[in-house]
Amino acid sequence: MAPPPPPDEATNNNVNGSSSSALDTSTGRPKRRRLKTRKNKEEIENQRMTHIAVERNRRRQMNEYLSVLRSLMPESYVQRGDQASIIGGAINFVKELEHCVQLLSAKKETKERPNGSSSGCSSPFDEFFTFPQYSTSSTRGDNNSIPMNESMVETRSAIADIEVTMVESHANLKIRSKKGPAHLLKLVSGLNSMRLNILHLNVTTVDQTVLYSLSVKVEDDCKLTSVDDIATAVNQLLGRIQEEAVLN
Repeated sequence: MAPPPPPDEATNNNVNGSSSSALDTSTGRPKRRRLKTRKNKEEIENQRMTHIAVERNRRRQMNEYLSVLRSLMPESYVQRGDQASIIGGAINFVKELEHCVQLLSAKKETKERPNGSSSGCSSPFDEFFTFPQYSTSSTRGDNNSIPMNESMVETRSAIADIEVTMVESHANLKIRSKKGPAHLLKLVSGLNSMRLNILHLNVTTVDQTVLYSLSVKVEDDCKLTSVDDIATAVNQLLGRIQEEAVLN
């Protein structure tokens, strides 16, 4: 019968066996976890860098577009170089160009009339008004197809045709009235007293009719806060101007 192994060898075998199995378990799972965590971090970093690159490219393209847009406008339409000012100036510039086209069309139509006679019941610049707050006409001629809000159109007390549109603190005014001495000077003075700072002004006259097209800045201390307020104030101002003209 073989003698049992020495106690030292048995102890060493048990220790080696247990240590090797512990190493297997200890060197397996933690390695997989570390690899997975490292891969997740790399994916997150790649996504972040891709997002940064896309955003940088978008801003570069936007700056190029804004630069081109600004180069197409007169400097007076852009007060500052930020995005909102450039886009706002471009909108006003396009409106101004549309206004010029319509005015030239009205002049051309007037010149083509035989002996200056008026055709039908239409008046100069009829097509220039879409939704006037004040109208001197009980009917709009060719504009009958345009829906008119009766609560916004005053026909009895209207001194002139007045249409006001407003975007934030900027307003566009279209005024059609009869010609009169010093009307423009008094109109500009009256608007300034209302804290409506005139940015652009166009005046076109056809026969005895004058069309004022104004772009104004509504100052912070202005008491007129809506298109109806501005239209009513302008109508009252024109009424005072006409009364003064009659008295003089």
